[in-house]
Amino acid sequence: MTTSSHVRNGSGAWGAISRQRWKILAVAVLMAVLGYVLPSQLLTPSYATTSTITLSKDRPYDPTTSNASSLGDPTKWATLQAAVAGSETVLAVAESTLPVDLRPTFRDGLEIVAVDESNQITVTAAAEDPQDAATIADAVATAYQTVNTQKVQQATTAALAAVGSDTDQQQTVNLNASAYGNGISVLDAAPVPTVASPPYAWQIAVLAGLVGLLAASGAVAWRAHLNQRVDSPPLEDVAELGRWTSAPRGRGIGDQNSVESRNAGIVLVGLQHLGHLRTPRLEVSSVLVTAATGNAGALATGLAAAAARSGRRVVLVDADEDGSRLAAFGAPVAGAEQRILPERRWSEEIHPWVIGGGAVVGVLPLEARSLQPHVVGAGVRHLVEAGYLVIFVGGSVVNSPVAFAVAGEVDAVLVQIEAEPRAEVVSRTLAQLSIAAPSVVAQVVVGDTSNGTPASGERGEPLRQRPVAQPPAQTPEVSGHRG
Repeated sequence: MTTSSHVRNGSGAWGAISRQRWKILAVAVLMAVLGYVLPSQLLTPSYATTSTITLSKDRPYDPTTSNASSLGDPTKWATLQAAVAGSETVLAVAESTLPVDLRPTFRDGLEIVAVDESNQITVTAAAEDPQDAATIADAVATAYQTVNTQKVQQATTAALAAVGSDTDQQQTVNLNASAYGNGISVLDAAPVPTVASPPYAWQIAVLAGLVGLLAASGAVAWRAHLNQRVDSPPLEDVAELGRWTSAPRGRGIGDQNSVESRNAGIVLVGLQHLGHLRTPRLEVSSVLVTAATGNAGALATGLAAAAARSGRRVVLVDADEDGSRLAAFGAPVAGAEQRILPERRWSEEIHPWVIGGGAVVGVLPLEARSLQPHVVGAGVRHLVEAGYLVIFVGGSVVNSPVAFAVAGEVDAVLVQIEAEPRAEVVSRTLAQLSIAAPSVVAQVVVGDTSNGTPASGERGEPLRQRPVAQPPAQTPEVSGHRG
């Protein structure tokens, strides 16, 4: 019977941020310092200033009458004149008056707009030198004034030529020209700026500090999420058949009297009992041994050796996309990377492997990357029909398509999982198992140091010593009986 698993207290994102708060603050301070120092060293300050043009008229110049048609809204006239001030004609005149070194770049950072709800135009210029910014802004405003004056003069000259020698008409044209002027009442020169334009160094420093704070907090929270551990049992509602301090070793598996062999036998019996509990008279004939993380080759080898010693014909199918899971234990898997077999020929390519302690199993190494997941089930059924207990050792059901396909075809799935796995690993493994829905699912927990149960060849000293009571002397009636 399993108990509900839960995330270890204090391992959440907020707990991690609280524990790492000084490091997070150190990152934020470092980012703020860099944000203050680097811009001042790498970025050239820019200075901006504005020249203001105040219009005296709300209409175009008409030399023949003082009652020229009005637009009715001075702001519309200002908008039109802002476009004129930014025209190529005005800018060409301004360029001709500027120093030669300012001419190529004076248009960069130049902005000419009409002030809302007014009869004013602003000419804003930016430059690395404050005096250059003022010079550019004044040059453009003066160029606009010059162009307007030239237009009035040209229109007046044309009107005088049209009226000929009529003295009264000449006087009217001259009076209208004098009254209109150049359409500008005031031209305010741009002041020389004394402070660089934003963003300022302290603003960049504050922004960089906030970014560092958020980035460091996010990194800590994400790492806490990835490393979130789940207490016992790791896989909720999955039967636990063993809890070992470490994975079995090859030397111990070859000894039928070793701790590894006894533990593997217990797991094998547990799988069979679970099969009977789930489905009456179900004989577990195919098992997928997989690891949520790490290598389950030792567990699969121990299970196969225990089954072989009990008299069953066993075949270990070694198929994982990341490479052989059994090669490290001396299994005859050489050349598997070139072996591509139809599923009906799997039984013809089984190689004997003498593990030791009276255990001889068959090994079938396959190239997992060439296997089609939808035909793997047919191969497993073929081996079962040939009378084998099939132990398929592969990758994680989360990352391996072949292992996931096999999980839906075998009678049982045995998952090797660490004692306190990451919550993400647990959730993804449970999700894949719920989709595959095998008849029997069990887990073996590896890396638990709380009970001192060894699974390797060396017993060692348990972490927590407990007094061992001396067993009572056996009577002749029970002597020789297995407890």
